[in-house]
Amino acid sequence: MPRKLCFVISPLVAVTSLLLHSCAESEPDTAAAAASAVPSVEALTDSLTDSLSGTDIYRQICATCHGENGEGKEELFSPYIAGLPVWYGEEQLRKFRSGQRGFHPEDLPGQQMRAISLSLTDEQISEIAAVVAAMPMILTEAPPAGTDLQRGRYQFANTCMECHRYNGMGEVAFHSAPLISLNRSYLRRQLINYRSGRRGADPGDIYGQKMVEISSRLSDEEIERFVDYIGALAHGDDPRSERER
Repeated sequence: MPRKLCFVISPLVAVTSLLLHSCAESEPDTAAAAASAVPSVEALTDSLTDSLSGTDIYRQICATCHGENGEGKEELFSPYIAGLPVWYGEEQLRKFRSGQRGFHPEDLPGQQMRAISLSLTDEQISEIAAVVAAMPMILTEAPPAGTDLQRGRYQFANTCMECHRYNGMGEVAFHSAPLISLNRSYLRRQLINYRSGRRGADPGDIYGQKMVEISSRLSDEEIERFVDYIGALAHGDDPRSERER
């Protein structure tokens, strides 16, 4: 028997509301197009059963927003996910399911993910994470030509590198995300979400709380420098010479 969701959020409402409240990030026509492009979460999960494999779930549900190859869809605020390691994919899906992510009323894409994750078993979460991990990684977009990277490089080396590592690939021991395979808009939005408490504020999310503490000190300009530098890191820049001893 299909398992109905007890918590349903319509992407039509979610995407439209987010676009209209995102400081002119998009025109109304784009908002309408994005909203009409996605079926409701209930429609996506209506046929979800315990017997469906991770491959089937990805193809039938996840690909609608994240793309067939994990390339994400800017118009739907969905990030690149291709190549994310299994441990990270499992951890994030479980955070959504437990309510550590997607809890804030202003985090509408997060609420959609939470709604979907509530229908997944542990086994399905592991299988989906394995499907995503097997996809070829898509690197963060490089910064615009001529971008001054010096301050961002220094900030990364002395604020981020210890946990996210010098190559931006993350570290399971620190539960730190791979950064160089996330799109620029998503990186920017998540730093803002941490800063505002839309993400990481749950008392049980000790690693998220660390990100809240760090990002609470960041200005918009500093966030943009981090985003630019992560793009450069993805394409071969090395921050280690900037590390203070």
